[in-house]
Amino acid sequence: MKGKAIKLAAAAISMTALVVTAGLANATEGMFQHAYGLRHKALAGAGAASAEDATAISINPAGLVDVGDQFNMGVSFFMPFRQYEAVGTSRISTGTHKSTGNFWPAPTLAYARQIDSQSAIAFSIFGNGGMNTTYKAFASSLGCPAGGPFCDGKAGVDLMQMFVSAAYARKFGEHVSIGIAPIFAIQRFKAYGLNGFSPMSAYPTRFSGNGYNWSVGGGARIGVTFKPTERLSFGASYQTRIWMTNLKKYRGLFAEQGNLDIPANLQVGIAYKISDDLKVMLDYRHIFNEDVKAIGGTSVYDGIHKFGTDAGPGFGWRDTNSVKLGVEYSLSDDLILRAGYAYVWPVPMRSTDTAINIISPGVIRHEFTGGGTWRWNANNDIDFAFMIAPTGKQSGAVPPVYGGGNSTLKMYQFEVSLGWTHTFGAGSTRAR
Repeated sequence: MKGKAIKLAAAAISMTALVVTAGLANATEGMFQHAYGLRHKALAGAGAASAEDATAISINPAGLVDVGDQFNMGVSFFMPFRQYEAVGTSRISTGTHKSTGNFWPAPTLAYARQIDSQSAIAFSIFGNGGMNTTYKAFASSLGCPAGGPFCDGKAGVDLMQMFVSAAYARKFGEHVSIGIAPIFAIQRFKAYGLNGFSPMSAYPTRFSGNGYNWSVGGGARIGVTFKPTERLSFGASYQTRIWMTNLKKYRGLFAEQGNLDIPANLQVGIAYKISDDLKVMLDYRHIFNEDVKAIGGTSVYDGIHKFGTDAGPGFGWRDTNSVKLGVEYSLSDDLILRAGYAYVWPVPMRSTDTAINIISPGVIRHEFTGGGTWRWNANNDIDFAFMIAPTGKQSGAVPPVYGGGNSTLKMYQFEVSLGWTHTFGAGSTRAR
């Protein structure tokens, strides 16, 4: 079993690295995906109190003591459709303009192994999230020869974040388990077409158009589960801030000389098995955007504190909350069906922050999900999931320093996911 597992993991790691490097643009809940493993994707991200596969490492590692020896592998195809509308602005091209590049792969893999009846270890690689926009060099209403949204030609950003995580989980008595998962993070970023605003930067040559820049960092996720009965369980997990090295090529864009840490987040949940075939999960997640200056700092340049300085502008994102409801139903011995809904509030940016967030329009509020697991044979399951996020928008006045007028950001999203779970030993019990 050990040799087979190593071969499976090696092949999947190679695939994941290639696909992640190709690009990732997830911005369902701010810059975060709504979920990572396929089961949790189908449940709208619920399940902190209910672990059934190795991808629990990404939501609550404490649950790994209940999943057995298994390997999970999947890929999601994410399709975000973004646009901005501007009226009466003097530094942003007016009209309605759509971002291109609307198809992105997002892989995940996880492996869990029970050490004994009380403890387990796990390993996972998954795309944490990111942000992407690409506005073509259209003819500008401002009369500049380069065109584009900001009179600097084709404009946008490309942010990708990948996590590599290991975990250890252990039971304490009959009802409580605790898990910890150190995280190594890799981040890739580039910005282009933004030099119309570079005079507002302390480092104008490090503001836009410098190609890709990579940074690395680390943090951890810790979790606990409490199961007072066979049918009822509670779960909670906290992912620390992920401290990243600075993006030196963009020290003039992000506050604190290019520091773009990944915000902390907290998730708590409850799961109740109504019958042998039906389980309901309800979760709450909070993302601490405001603790990272480059993300949560005021988006408006005040004429004194320039972009890139310790007190320079950020993107103005607020902390966000989401409530996630998931339902799981065993239709037969070989098929589980899932559905979910999540509501996100508030929209990360305030109405006064729409101008700078043309390149990062995180405005989704509602997420509808579904999916399931089909047992192929005793040791192999096929997992599938989908997500629909209806159009979200945010409108507001553009600050005079950015040209006045008004702007509106809109985005809607689709995602489809397909995966495979291999269970070692006696075989799968997830769909029985």
